[in-house]
Amino acid sequence: MTCERIEELLSAFLEGELGQAEKALVESHLAGCPDCTALLAVLSRTQQALADFPELDVSPGLKARLAAIPEQKKKFSFSFDFVLKPSLQPVFAAATIFMTLLSFYLFNPDKKNIDRAIDQKIHSGYSQVEKLYAKTGSFTDRLGDTADNVFVSVKNWKVFGGNEDPTYK
Repeated sequence: MTCERIEELLSAFLEGELGQAEKALVESHLAGCPDCTALLAVLSRTQQALADFPELDVSPGLKARLAAIPEQKKKFSFSFDFVLKPSLQPVFAAATIFMTLLSFYLFNPDKKNIDRAIDQKIHSGYSQVEKLYAKTGSFTDRLGDTADNVFVSVKNWKVFGGNEDPTYK
């Protein structure tokens, strides 16, 4: 048997809690292992030293106070401990970036030119969308009657939940 297993059994051996088979096993190991024998001597001295300590009785008043601790309600106190949570760091980083950009925008002396440039970008994007929409309309007009057939064909694809015939491709 290994020393690790014997070390686990030494406390029970000192207390006399081992069965006959385990007790004989520990005794035979201790006869040939000086390290485990030294550990048993240390444990025995520790047990004797602890036996000299008197047992203290806890007063009923202390027991009552200790039992009442969980019943006490925690008073509300606002603290900024939540700021230290690592899970909030990305949120605070994003808020910091947003506030920095907002302050650069709000306190920039050239704010009117920034507003004008943003307005131009929005209008040019809107006009591009209008052009695409117009092209789409002209495309569907050119399809004419075949637009319905294309829609039905796409709708029947298995990707969209249809039941396309595998023999027809």
